[in-house]
Amino acid sequence: MPDIIKGNLRRTVLLLALPVVARMFLQMLVGVVDLAMVGQISPAAISAVGMGNQIFILSTAILNAFTVGTTALVARMTGAGKTEQAKVYARQSLVVTFAAGIILGALVFFSAGHIMRFMMIAAEDPDPEIIRLGTLYLRIVALAEPLTFTMMNCYAILQGAGNMKAPLYIMGFANILNAVFDYLLIFGIGLFPKWGVAGAAIATAGSKNLAAIIALLFLFSESSPIRLRLTDSFRLQGKRIQEIMDIGLPSAGEQLVRSSGQFVFSMLVAGLGPIAIAANQIISKSTSMSFMPGIGFGHAATTLTGQNLGARQPERAERSGYMAAKIAAIFMSCVGLMFFFFSHELAGFFTNDAAVQQAAGECLKIMAFSQPFLAYVMVLAGALRGAGDTKYVLLVTLIGTWGSRVVIGWLLGIYLGLGLKGVWLAMVMDNLIRAAMMIARYRKGQWKTIRLRSEAQAV
Repeated sequence: MPDIIKGNLRRTVLLLALPVVARMFLQMLVGVVDLAMVGQISPAAISAVGMGNQIFILSTAILNAFTVGTTALVARMTGAGKTEQAKVYARQSLVVTFAAGIILGALVFFSAGHIMRFMMIAAEDPDPEIIRLGTLYLRIVALAEPLTFTMMNCYAILQGAGNMKAPLYIMGFANILNAVFDYLLIFGIGLFPKWGVAGAAIATAGSKNLAAIIALLFLFSESSPIRLRLTDSFRLQGKRIQEIMDIGLPSAGEQLVRSSGQFVFSMLVAGLGPIAIAANQIISKSTSMSFMPGIGFGHAATTLTGQNLGARQPERAERSGYMAAKIAAIFMSCVGLMFFFFSHELAGFFTNDAAVQQAAGECLKIMAFSQPFLAYVMVLAGALRGAGDTKYVLLVTLIGTWGSRVVIGWLLGIYLGLGLKGVWLAMVMDNLIRAAMMIARYRKGQWKTIRLRSEAQAV
């Protein structure tokens, strides 16, 4: 693993970020292949899977209450040389996230039909096939939620400890398996049944469960940077959970605000008709490519900030955030150029429907211009989370998501009649507003003086 609290900063940023970028790229690539395969069934299948996945993105708001807090605390304790303390936070978070996954999975499973009908409420004549397929997809994937939550928390623990490669290898293997079984179960190849959307759901749920089991085995192995043991105490400790929640709850609120905003965003699009719905899923999946550098360098910034603050090196923590943001902006600007010049070709990968291709291609060109700004949003937010300044990140997300993405999206897309293009113009404005707010906060440097609850009690 790279030496996080000393040495060449650019090299450390790259060593931390690139495995995460590669992991997210693999995950995105499988998602793209998944959607492309589903797209061969029908536009309704694309819409059902895409809208169904919005629900699981929304459910991760609860997960963020623990993963973000866990990463920040594990990083801070690791930087301060308190490995045993880091293990305590890891064990507490694992128990709570598994329990949360059971509860959320059950809620989604039993209310899947109502959820899909609610998502289509803005449509004058809701497509019953989208509702049927979406309900089926939700119920199957909901069964994987307990271990999905566990999997993501394992990654958060390893990230805080500075090990970015293990999650890459685990997710890479699971994603390849997902793609293979997508192909076999969607189309019924050989001895496998032709299950269509249900096949895609089974492949997704199965691969996530497998990844969770492998990640847990790694955490309990000698190769883990903070090895856990079954003989350790997993009894819940209210004080430790409170420390995790101090950092994580605002981040969960941030995720909830973002996801609920995206939920309403999808409902606005649903009111624009079936072509807009299908095109919106293609745009969302395509733009997820640009998120990979932002996510990767954002994770690196979280780890670097947390560990360097733990080691009493605030200036190195600050420089690491700026370094990560600049490199991410370069990567994401290149993706933006691809969106602008090859937008329609990219849309054509998902569907043969000319109207859907046209609508998706026009919006991808619009999104190309916001990529460097989005890089600063994602990376500096990661740095602020590592410092424990999650309340401000929540505020920025609230203003950007509901003040611009939803409100301006409704104004441009629905009220002024610009349709799907107007809705995605609002997304660009959201990125610009949040970038300006993140940069202003980071420059003030107040985040460098934040003390965690355990540190304050130790003084």
